[in-house]
Amino acid sequence: MSSRNTPAGLQARIAAHIPAINGLLFASLFFFLPAHVAPAYSISGLILLLSLVEGRFAEKWAQLKGDPLFWIFQAFFWITPLSLLWTDDLQAGLRMVGRYAFFLLSPLYLTIARRELAPRCIAAFLAGCLMAETLAWYNWLEMSFFPEWPDGIRVRKEATETAPFVDHILYAPILAWAGYLALREALAATGWRRAGFALLAALTTGNLIFSTGRTGQLVFLVLVALLIFQRLAGRHPLRAALAAVSLTGGLAVLAYHTSAPIAAQVDETLSEFARRDDTFDTATAQRLGFLTNSLRLAAENLLTGVGAGDFYPAYVDINQRYTPDWTTTDNPHNQYLFTVTTTGIGGGLILLLTYFPPILWRRQRDALAQHRVALVVFIGVCSLFEDYLWRSNTSLLYVLFAVLLLGRRSLGPPADGRQAAPIRAE
Repeated sequence: MSSRNTPAGLQARIAAHIPAINGLLFASLFFFLPAHVAPAYSISGLILLLSLVEGRFAEKWAQLKGDPLFWIFQAFFWITPLSLLWTDDLQAGLRMVGRYAFFLLSPLYLTIARRELAPRCIAAFLAGCLMAETLAWYNWLEMSFFPEWPDGIRVRKEATETAPFVDHILYAPILAWAGYLALREALAATGWRRAGFALLAALTTGNLIFSTGRTGQLVFLVLVALLIFQRLAGRHPLRAALAAVSLTGGLAVLAYHTSAPIAAQVDETLSEFARRDDTFDTATAQRLGFLTNSLRLAAENLLTGVGAGDFYPAYVDINQRYTPDWTTTDNPHNQYLFTVTTTGIGGGLILLLTYFPPILWRRQRDALAQHRVALVVFIGVCSLFEDYLWRSNTSLLYVLFAVLLLGRRSLGPPADGRQAAPIRAE
């Protein structure tokens, strides 16, 4: 009997194809980032099953333990269940632990992610965004100009919501990241590819304008400034920085004067900020109140935090003591403060490592170097305005792109010349 036909031989042949299959499955996860993430759990389960069939556990463990990102992501996850030791509301704490589940799954993704998959993963992500944007554009046109059209697929959280699957709080930052990647590809490509990516960037920018997601709009401006700087830096970084600020500032002013939705949002925000001491009913005043009281809460529990399940009762108490007329909240709408208030200063330091892992500590000049910086800028700025690692779509987005761009297997040979070679979404 041939060894190829024995059970061991059959398993070996199946196992030989699993890395390629898991690579495809891993890339498919990126497609669902702007949509519902339920399929991501199913795909991750299938990847896990195939990985168990594949074996090579000693080899995978050797890879993981040599990757700092593995230890950092596990530390970030486990600091939350550790805080359950001093949490009174265990049920709420367990729910919070579940929100960080993708960090627990990150070792599975790290064993698959490698730099060769970057073009495929970026293409899958942009394809998913194009699907969502097409539906969002239909919703906007139907709601604004063609009410006789059939209702489209959209979130019903607010009357003005046009996003198809998740609300603007999650959707707009995802669009900002997609817009940056599409602009990068448009600048690097030629011919019909450049036209295609430029069209996608234009569709994404338009979707951002009517999405009402202020965080996403702000982050997109920051990423555009970063992209301009990355393209112009060369030997004159100061000139590139000035050009980036000037061009992005000009775009912001142009958008304000030519786009009624953006002008209305800016005027509303400025008006709310000016009246922050007179009313607590505006979104801006409430956010400032959440930040103020969360800072007080963090200062009172700096060493250990209040525990994963006790943010709400602890916040209610501090709100009653200092600002009894203000609205309470179950989160501070700031990832940095949320982590420190629930897990203490140690958790805050781990969060900083999560955003700035060792791969960024030394300047890399490979083809993914600028993508890495952009990812960190993206999540770092987003986290000032919302607990984006606490929310499924953006948490999964960061975990997937981090293992792809910040894991040790993302490193490659230096790019030729002063500019890193582009990663094309082919």
